[in-house]
Amino acid sequence: MDLIIREYREEDFLSVSRLERENSPGDCKPEIFIRQAGVLFAGTFLVAEVEGEVVGYTIGALVQHRQTTGWIVRLVVSGEHRRRGFGERLITAVAGSLQERGAEEVYLSVAPSNHAARALYEKHGFREADFCPAYFGEGADRSILRRDLTAGKA
Repeated sequence: MDLIIREYREEDFLSVSRLERENSPGDCKPEIFIRQAGVLFAGTFLVAEVEGEVVGYTIGALVQHRQTTGWIVRLVVSGEHRRRGFGERLITAVAGSLQERGAEEVYLSVAPSNHAARALYEKHGFREADFCPAYFGEGADRSILRRDLTAGKA
């Protein structure tokens, strides 16, 4: 099973929206976000594809007023494709894409109770930089993780 990571294309809209719906609260309308992300984050909106099927995606963004800082806005792998290294490949690809665009550091937010995601991010050099209670509203605390992209550069 070969994994291909490539830039998001318009024809990925329905597949990515489905993945987002499966991984979002019930009242979320992911189509709006996905449609706009496809325009706003061209080049750092990446999909993971296996045998023609979109099985995951990630969206990276540079901070508008600080282009040396990037964020991984979203990272999703379908339930049946988890624990196969696809998330790792997406993290590597989006961090590389942000670095190519000038990012020297990259941030992301994760639920403190999402131990599997935290372990994945920590494996890729992310460390807790902050804790934000009610980051997305009451009951939606987030840990903010940071990775230095300049480490190891001469």
